This record gives sequence, C-alpha cells and structure tokens, in this order.
Amino acid sequence: MTDGPLLAIEASQREQSVAVRDARGVIHVEPVRTGDRSEEDLLPAIDRVCARAGLAPRELHAVLLNAGPGGFTGLRIAHAAAQAMAVSIGVRVVQVGAAACARAASVLAGELDASRSAWVCLASKGEETWVALAEPGVAGQGASMEVAAWSPGACDTLIADEHLPASWKARVAACGLHVLPLRVTAQAVIEAGRPSLAAGDSTPPEALVPAYPREAEAVRLWRQRHGARAGGTA
Repeated sequence: MTDGPLLAIEASQREQSVAVRDARGVIHVEPVRTGDRSEEDLLPAIDRVCARAGLAPRELHAVLLNAGPGGFTGLRIAHAAAQAMAVSIGVRVVQVGAAACARAASVLAGELDASRSAWVCLASKGEETWVALAEPGVAGQGASMEVAAWSPGACDTLIADEHLPASWKARVAACGLHVLPLRVTAQAVIEAGRPSLAAGDSTPPEALVPAYPREAEAVRLWRQRHGARAGGTA
C-alpha cells in the first residue's frame, strides 16, 4: 500500500534533502544543511518537513531512503536515523538503490524519458567506478569495475557525477552515449521507491546498512597488515 504519508531521505550526495508525500499526494521538500559539520541537521530537517506537511513522524506510512552507494558519512547518518525511527515508532523502512534514484531524478528533471533505461556510475576510485543499469521500475545489481570490463549494450544514456574516471569518459565518448549529470533528490527517492512500496517490500531495523561499492578502506588496510588472520568485513 502507498496511500499513507511517506518520508524520503536523500543523504548520499553533497546536496541532501528530505521530502514528505502526504496522503493527498502533495510533496513537501526540505533541504538538509551540511555546510557546518558540527551541526547535524538531518533529524531537525525531518521535523521541519513533517511540520510543513501537517503531520507527526508517527503518522508516516513508510520511510524510503537511498541505500547507496554514495557518500560514506551521509549514508551512515541516514540509515541510523531511519533505524531509530523504525525502532521508536515502528515505521516501515524501504531501501532504494542509488541507480534507481538517479534514474528517477533524471526523469523528474525532464532529461530522460520515463520509458528509457540508463547506466548509472557512482563512487569512483582510481580508474574503477560502480556501475549499474537502471531500467523502468527496476535497478540491476551494480559492481565496481574498470572500463575494460563494461559494455554499454543497447543502452545509450549514462548518468554520472564529476568524478567519473578519465578512462570511462573516453570510452563513453567513443561509444556516443548521451551523458546526464547526477542530481539525486528526496523526491526522486519517493518516485524510485514506489514499486518496492507497492510490492510490500521493507527492511527490518537490524538489517539497515548502506550499500558500499567495495570493501571499506579500514578493512582493506587491516587485511594488508594482518593477512589471512583478519576475519569479517565492515
């Protein structure tokens, strides 16, 4: 069911926001202040957007959040906030993949037809980038790879941020793909999450963890220093 008020959290990028879709279908958006690292504004922003929508957090039908990949700190804070809400008020939480959110943002901006698919590139490091194919209503599993392992297939559109590696930029240009900028919003998280809502999907609080494109750097360094004795991942 999707007819109750929904809260969306987008904290995967520098420009963060929250949004409420009220029971009438009206969407209220509130930016999250991120300039001053000493002030955490996500929970206050949630209070502000709920107040603008005329409802209390306990009246929310579900919380949708961008699961990542994306900025490490923003994703961790967003997931902690959603987990706290799930435990304290029992609200249902739905994680939405970053590729689906990015595609929905381009559709909402009028840059991509709603019937078309797009490749989404995120979380680049060195010459690797995390890439996934986002299709209408579904986002495929992503993987971090170098450009030699990737083929665009029939899809002619790619969404990427400014950190796309040079080798990828050259390959994309050679293939003649149309490149769209990455601009994810909380409203896009709502749009991308609606198929999951309709299917009744949700994530229990104890399983709410962000999607990371590769092993955490701290874990990599631990393995490098201690070899096979290191067990588990972060």
